[in-house]
Amino acid sequence: MKVKVLFSYPCTPFGEIIEAVEGKGQPSHAAIFMLGGILEALSNGFVKSPINAYDQFKHTIIEVDVPNIEAAEEEANKLLGNPYGYRACLDGGLHDLLGVTVPGDGEKTVDCSEAVTRILRAGGVDVLPGVYADCVTPADLLKELQPFV
Repeated sequence: MKVKVLFSYPCTPFGEIIEAVEGKGQPSHAAIFMLGGILEALSNGFVKSPINAYDQFKHTIIEVDVPNIEAAEEEANKLLGNPYGYRACLDGGLHDLLGVTVPGDGEKTVDCSEAVTRILRAGGVDVLPGVYADCVTPADLLKELQPFV
């Protein structure tokens, strides 16, 4: 089943910090269309936002074929309500800037690209194998998923 993955570009000071690390023009946020909404990690945790939440913002959408949608939805439901993982943002930056890979905190918290990575992996998409989900940034995920288009 095809699933849409959304990438948005900096519109907050935090997003601008992410862009500064990732490079000009890179996305600072990732989310996934699933369970009747946009599932995303925000400062208030992993939540379901309205389908039209990004209509007024610069964004890119990529469709990805997810072989096991039931497992992906199960993972998404499991992550809903988890607190935001600021540490994962740091882990992703360290990975991209210095090549340092750290295991993170597992599933205790999630940032945006970590959550999308976990959901896609659960659904059978072999995205960024060998990289901890905590270390995946929105730019990494976009670059990795573009070949799936």
